[in-house]
Amino acid sequence: MIRIYFDASVIIAAMLSPTGGSAKLIQFVKLGAVFGITSQTAIAEIEEHAFKIGKTTSKIRQFIQDSGIIVREKINKAEEEPYQGLVEKEDIHIVAGAKLTKCDYLVTLDKKHLLKDEVKKLAKPLRIVNPKEYLEKLV
Repeated sequence: MIRIYFDASVIIAAMLSPTGGSAKLIQFVKLGAVFGITSQTAIAEIEEHAFKIGKTTSKIRQFIQDSGIIVREKINKAEEEPYQGLVEKEDIHIVAGAKLTKCDYLVTLDKKHLLKDEVKKLAKPLRIVNPKEYLEKLV
């Protein structure tokens, strides 16, 4: 089964737009068509933005629970170490989490730091895509 690591940006987008591409990917997880994973580090990042996105931490946690996404423990500094210099410091935990959980895809909306060609090349065999790119692969 395909393993997808979800960046906080995709989970936030799915909460805010239930008919968008990010929400469609979450539906695949709910249906058991793909295996969805994120980390407690990403969840903490979402919770930091709770007020900005108009969600309470309990609503965020309920969404994650209902999504069927498996939440890995926080990514620690030692686990981030091999990925230093690969991406911006604040996004190392995302690539580390995807690699540590042996995911096939990292799905993100972060064009500035993660969806750059040089990062995609360095992260191989992990494939870094946005929700639309992943969904287009299915068609």
